[in-house]
Amino acid sequence: YAAIFGGAIDGTAWDIKVKQDGLFHWGSKRETLVFHGGKLVVAGAVSRGYAPTLYEARDTESGTDFAAVLDDPGRGAVEWSGRVEGERIAGVVIVRTRDGLVMRYAFSGERKAG
Repeated sequence: YAAIFGGAIDGTAWDIKVKQDGLFHWGSKRETLVFHGGKLVVAGAVSRGYAPTLYEARDTESGTDFAAVLDDPGRGAVEWSGRVEGERIAGVVIVRTRDGLVMRYAFSGERKAG
């Protein structure tokens, strides 16, 4: 849908904080998400070699749900899914390493100014 028609979140950028789920994970990491031309660009992932990827978006009564999978043959898959409501964004990131380890992160943030 997003790749053909754009969608409500296409052309937007977001400042987010990503935090690993669990009791013993206190720190968070800042990240930037950009939805452009039907693709999701995760700034930190691009610097680690992941290419921008197509995303799916679906408008709902309360916002826009989205999902995308960053995949690289030499690395594991990174699944992003969440919801945009007005000026806020939140969701989960699931990292699946090639050796079978699964890590889950939560993210939230707001629309990037400018």
